Amino acid sequence: MITSINGQNYYAESVGLSESVSIEYFSAMGTKNYSAFPTSKPEGSIDIDFYITTGEELNVIESGYAVTGFSSIQIGPFFTDQALLSSFSVNSDATSIVRGSLSYSYYGQIQSGEVPDQSGASIIPAHGAASSGSLQDFGVSRTLNFDYSFDQSYDVKYSLGSVSPTRVSLVEATRSLSIDHLISDVDYEKTNLTGSSGLCYDNSGEGFVKRSGYIDLNNLCQHNIGKLEITGYIQARSFSVEPGGEVVQTLQIEEKYVRETGCYE
Repeated sequence: MITSINGQNYYAESVGLSESVSIEYFSAMGTKNYSAFPTSKPEGSIDIDFYITTGEELNVIESGYAVTGFSSIQIGPFFTDQALLSSFSVNSDATSIVRGSLSYSYYGQIQSGEVPDQSGASIIPAHGAASSGSLQDFGVSRTLNFDYSFDQSYDVKYSLGSVSPTRVSLVEATRSLSIDHLISDVDYEKTNLTGSSGLCYDNSGEGFVKRSGYIDLNNLCQHNIGKLEITGYIQARSFSVEPGGEVVQTLQIEEKYVRETGCYE
């Protein structure tokens, strides 16, 4: 089934769609029958695993970061125009195709229409063997693998008599990047959790400061697909080693989002 988000097609490996409604059952005294009515509006979730082939795919997803506007999604004959991005993740190493995983929550019952025509497109997805990391600001020159993710949650409210949500507020949003690398590819001092100059802020960028970097996604034809960027703090690090192997360090980098509000919100 063709998958589309805000008009941008995605080459899905798998898709899952589910929805439910809460029901309250009741019966009157002196009767043998019972009745029921829904106690909430229908709500559902959409999960999409897809091959990353263009930067436009990433741009459409990132336009849903820390915002409360609804997205429209079509999966085969099913569609909704009241979907909110819940999470997005990408992970890969030097031996695998780069895949993305998406999760959306939607409000109101899913709609259905005609089945779109099948696509005959030929794709060349991003691959870990051709991709690289620009993470020198975090003290890393080369990366073995990466795990990028974005997660957010909302407070959704309905007014009396409304079928659709009337108020959506962002509760929290976090972007994170976990990377594994050989200790020989690391500036050890730069990966200190508090920076090389300790807890205090340092104008030279050596203390506890925000750092920036990105994963550059390319396909095996060396065409650039896009970037997975992050600007945050080193949250955690760990080390592991096996007999006969080199020490591997893992860094966990996190970035928090603050919702944009007016003075009276």
